[in-house]
Amino acid sequence: MFGYVIARKDTLSEEEQARYKGCYCGLCRALRESHGNLSRLALNYDMTFLILVLASLYEPEEQAGAARCPVHPAKPQPYWTCSYSAYAADLNIALTYHKLRDDWLDDGARLQKGLMEQMQQAYDRVKERLPRQCLAIERELENLLALEKAGETVPDKGAACFGRLMAELFVPREDRWAPGLREMGYWLGQFIYLQDACVDLQKDAKKGRYNPLLAMQGGQTRPAADFQPMLLMLAGQCYAAFDRLPLVQDAGILKNILHDGIWTRYHEARSLQEQKENKKGEAPQ
Repeated sequence: MFGYVIARKDTLSEEEQARYKGCYCGLCRALRESHGNLSRLALNYDMTFLILVLASLYEPEEQAGAARCPVHPAKPQPYWTCSYSAYAADLNIALTYHKLRDDWLDDGARLQKGLMEQMQQAYDRVKERLPRQCLAIERELENLLALEKAGETVPDKGAACFGRLMAELFVPREDRWAPGLREMGYWLGQFIYLQDACVDLQKDAKKGRYNPLLAMQGGQTRPAADFQPMLLMLAGQCYAAFDRLPLVQDAGILKNILHDGIWTRYHEARSLQEQKENKKGEAPQ
């Protein structure tokens, strides 16, 4: 369920794009410093959003610089980091480890199993540092697995599991902001889970995989457009929780992500589905 919490870069200003990319490059640097070069395979933009939220809320000291990397060896890339870059790097490791584990258990993928084993020590370190968050990941993924094995037909139950998982990741420590961060993470997690189910609906139906939306419909698929009202409700709840937090720094980037970016994969899937339907309708009889 990676790749959903991203910005729509074409509507960011040049300054915002540079700030966003600098945060992403800082996360990459934090991964390498905490867990070695292999850990950079876990890099994605989802945790960049969390860094921006926490940096805006807590206003920690930032360190900026520029450095070359394997992806950009010719020109130093600007980056910035703060204490929450290391926190997000640890969460990246935990989530990637469990994704690899799920892929291996689901498909018997040898590559995923090998990568998971190579990340075992890194995950063990993260678990020592972040026991509450890792326990939440393990517990809720087990709950999701149980729902899947039972063929659960109520998608809200799986969404609630992933919502609870994300809620704990959004809280770096218990303080006055923890309830608001948990609420925001909870609704975002539900949105991600059900959008992922919507995006994968056709593929899961073809491969005979469990999908909560398929189970709800007795194995029948429906157009992606049918699920937009449900996703709009969850996105609205998430944005309302976000709006209650005093986030000023990088507010433009954060609003861009929550208004537009998180819908990117849904719109891509819907557009692809509609194109296929149009081609079917144009086929000679």
